[in-house]
Amino acid sequence: MIQRSWKVPWSLIQKIEEINEIMSTLNIQLVHIFREANQLADYITNIAINHEDIQPYYSFQELPSKARKILNMDKQQIPSIRIRTRKINISNNNDI
Repeated sequence: MIQRSWKVPWSLIQKIEEINEIMSTLNIQLVHIFREANQLADYITNIAINHEDIQPYYSFQELPSKARKILNMDKQQIPSIRIRTRKINISNNNDI
C-alpha cells in the first residue's frame, strides 16, 4: 500500500499519506522480506498480537525457547526454505 502497489482502504488513506510524506523527507527504501526470512520478528509480533499484556525482552535468556531457536538459526546462517506441498490423488484403478 505504501508503494502504491495495492489499493488503499479508505480507513488507512490518511495514515498512508502521512507515511509517504515522512518518507519523502527522509532517505527511506522499502524492501519486501518474505516471512520465512524474518521469522523472529514474525514470531514476536504474533506474541504481541495474541497477548494483552506487554512483555519486554531485555536479554536472549528472556526470549521464549522458540524465539531463541530462531535467533540461533539466524546467527548460524541456516537458510529458511519455503516448501509447498500438494496432495496427489491416486485412484485405485485395477485396469492398468
